[in-house]
Amino acid sequence: MIVQKNKPPKVTTVGDVVSRETLATGIRVNLRIVDQLTLRKRISPVEIKAERTYRVKNPAGVITKEAWDTIKEALKDREALILVDGEEDLLAIPAVLESPDNALVVYGQPSEGLVVVTASAEKKSEVRKIVDRMTEE
Repeated sequence: MIVQKNKPPKVTTVGDVVSRETLATGIRVNLRIVDQLTLRKRISPVEIKAERTYRVKNPAGVITKEAWDTIKEALKDREALILVDGEEDLLAIPAVLESPDNALVVYGQPSEGLVVVTASAEKKSEVRKIVDRMTEE
């Protein structure tokens, strides 16, 4: 597995399925971001124990300042959980930008599988350009 091989400084999962699966397989994750929805349908809550739990509001299709700031704060913890009231889909963006270099951000791509992003300077630059395009509108 990529986590054992690369030994990243942080691992973040965004999404209920990937968060549940990493928990079930014992993969060490520092930050899990969930909204208790899968494909926009309510699922039974994943029982995740973390040293610190945050709650944020983040409507579908946006990234709130509250959610972004909470991700930044939670990444300082050894183990944290963010429960999102709304939708967590776009929160992989601030997770990549706020993670230390070489950290991993893992999220699900519906009907495709898992996407693993390494928070490198190059990837952060790419993601910043996406954010800049989003904020121009």
